[in-house]
Amino acid sequence: MAKLGTFLGGILSSISDARVNSDIQSVKIADEYSKNDLLKHFAVPRMRFDKVEVNVPVAINELIEKSQKVYEPIDNKSFSSKAFQQILKSLLVSSLPSDVSKTLKTTIAEHIHLAEAKIRVNQIENVLDDFSKNIALKIVDLADLIFKDSERKKLNKDELLQLQNNIAKGLQESLKDEIKFNSENKVLESLEVIVESHKLRDIKPENIIMIKMTVTEQAMEWINMENINGDVVTKLMPES
Repeated sequence: MAKLGTFLGGILSSISDARVNSDIQSVKIADEYSKNDLLKHFAVPRMRFDKVEVNVPVAINELIEKSQKVYEPIDNKSFSSKAFQQILKSLLVSSLPSDVSKTLKTTIAEHIHLAEAKIRVNQIENVLDDFSKNIALKIVDLADLIFKDSERKKLNKDELLQLQNNIAKGLQESLKDEIKFNSENKVLESLEVIVESHKLRDIKPENIIMIKMTVTEQAMEWINMENINGDVVTKLMPES
């Protein structure tokens, strides 16, 4: 018995190994051809896969499901507004310089986009933590501009760190209700299959699944090319 992904991955790996062994054999043949006055004028034979079709019978031995929460999309307007207001509250200011405000709103929008991407693939665990820490770090970077017209003395390293932590905690607390749970689905976690021929013989035909897998080869090769500065660089590119 084996995990279905591991089993199919092993088949693909074996097909790749077959191509490697074929190329090694072609190199040996090329060396022999080069030593023969007649054969050296012939093209060196080389096998290349156009398409490989594999039909594999398997039987399901164990199917493990898990529950996965589904979350609603972020309300960008509400999320952004709450984040900005919380930042003003943490900074003890009623407004920010226009250039700082614009930069900060752009940064907030960018990190909301990243948060949305994580939610779509259910990577929910650290979404608010990552968002809050990144925004807090950006504010610390802008601290000199934020307080340039203020009578506050310039913050030292420890005070900046404290400010960063306070902003991050404030954002997490104020935005926690913006990540809304929608429903819960059952998803496949792992699938264990029987692949051994002697075991498959004892299983009723109607309980056997036939997997048809078509593999198309796209080899890679090292190519020397010039970059925009005129330097020669080597890149791994699809084989022509």
